[in-house]
Amino acid sequence: MIRSVLLAVAVLLGCLGSLRAEPMVRVVVDDWPPFGGEDLPEGGISLDVITTVLERAGYDTTTEILPFARILNGARSGAYDIVGNLFFEEDLQAYLTFSDPFYETEVRFVQQRGSNHQFTDLESLRPYSIAVGEGYFYEDDFDEADDLQKVVVTTTIQGIRMVASGRVDLTLDSRDVIDHAIRTEAPALAEQVVYLPRALTVRQIHMAVRNDLPGRDKLLADFNRVLAEMRADGSLDSLLVKHRN
Repeated sequence: MIRSVLLAVAVLLGCLGSLRAEPMVRVVVDDWPPFGGEDLPEGGISLDVITTVLERAGYDTTTEILPFARILNGARSGAYDIVGNLFFEEDLQAYLTFSDPFYETEVRFVQQRGSNHQFTDLESLRPYSIAVGEGYFYEDDFDEADDLQKVVVTTTIQGIRMVASGRVDLTLDSRDVIDHAIRTEAPALAEQVVYLPRALTVRQIHMAVRNDLPGRDKLLADFNRVLAEMRADGSLDSLLVKHRN
């Protein structure tokens, strides 16, 4: 009798295992609030969207928030399956394949309140010192403009503080990131800095899957399909509401 019960349990577990449609995947994002962060709801916008979409598509996930350089090295070596918080960058296609975008954000310059700096094109930026994040991607032509006066900083809020104090003329990042940094880390800066009227660019945010992951194409197709379904039925907008406060 006991052996019969054990056999039945084993068969049931085997059946349940066979119902598990897809394997576990490892998802990583960098600390880039509000898109990724240990103290954010569900780990931030990117982790929340990516894991929700994948789970609806039948995948189990593990997640981690890590430094960006470590993430890229890990994706190249096969340590991580999926990277979030990515603007599309052609160079990354050597080892990552991008999903459809799930979010769109403006990349904006910030100046000290009362300044009258002008931005029309890259040439117009030459007179200004500009705080830029170490290793950050903004826009291809800007990123490659080595003749601009770029001052490297480690965080967005550091760049904003330098603008407010007059140590540099400008800084830039996703408007979502700048707004979040000021609101949560230094609210007084809201009265000390303002956006330039024109955005540098509008960037879409993606996840990407390492190219050598078994089942990569199916995973991407599943993700894109479910993302489109969530966008159409309104559940993506509902998910994003929690990240807008």
